Amino acid sequence: MIDKSPNEQIALNDASAAAGHFIEATGTYNFMDFKPDQFDHFIETIVTAYVESLQRQRIETEGVRFP
Repeated sequence: MIDKSPNEQIALNDASAAAGHFIEATGTYNFMDFKPDQFDHFIETIVTAYVESLQRQRIETEGVRFP
């Protein structure tokens, strides 16, 4: 991602943490060993964490006015 906003960087960090939790939970550290459904779930975990982080940030800053 080029020219990430601070909110996008936070979301990327949250998505990275979710990816790490997924890998730890499965105990599969080599992507080549993922079964197709595991890989789908892995991608879904990352995307969901990213989107939810952005949504959460929007809610937390809703109503805040910047000059």
